[in-house]
Amino acid sequence: MGFLILTVVVVLLLVKLSHWQWTRGEQKAQHLTQFDANQTPQSLTGSVQKGQYLAIDGQFRPEFAVWLDNQTHQGRVGYRLFLPFIPSQQPSQWWLVELGWMAAPALRRLPPVPELASRYQLSGFVDTPSKRVVLKKETASYDWPAQRQRIDLKALNAQLPTLNTQWLIRTEKLVDVTTPNRDALAQAGVTPVWQPVVMPPAKHYGYALQWALMALAVSIGAGIWSYKTKQREVV
Repeated sequence: MGFLILTVVVVLLLVKLSHWQWTRGEQKAQHLTQFDANQTPQSLTGSVQKGQYLAIDGQFRPEFAVWLDNQTHQGRVGYRLFLPFIPSQQPSQWWLVELGWMAAPALRRLPPVPELASRYQLSGFVDTPSKRVVLKKETASYDWPAQRQRIDLKALNAQLPTLNTQWLIRTEKLVDVTTPNRDALAQAGVTPVWQPVVMPPAKHYGYALQWALMALAVSIGAGIWSYKTKQREVV
């Protein structure tokens, strides 16, 4: 009886895990569908929402660069670069913009901040900072360029009062207005790495299948064991 109860508990747990992974896959698929449907560039007129695709022009403030620490890309260690951006339409409201990833130089020093002194056409997606576990407490004040374990818009706003405290922009494309045929991100040595979902739906579905097969295997194994046990008792 104890073995039967244990088997039922294990099978129910595996089925629950399979269902959870499948549900997560469906949620990710729905999110990507909404994301793909929201690809029409919009200006900063009116309110914005998460996932909105913006196309705005303005200038960066490279002297207030923020490097997000402990970021890997294709097996290499580096940083993600964030810069304040001043839109020409609303110069009184700065936006923090993620440009992308840069490899860490030798001895884990900070890379040089790209100058980006021209006027740019920025295309990207409205988002909120990712929630990250902070390994150690960080000081409230910022030394520029700043090196941080997570992006805290409210803490940054204390140093930069005009900075938007709710949203940031994940860059998809950056064009220098004076030389529109050049990829400004490539010129700056920055690699865009942000994705709307970290794990695609297909992986969730794959994990769901694995858990379901494990539940089936446990059920079959328990059935075989029970049958052989009864056969021995008969003999």
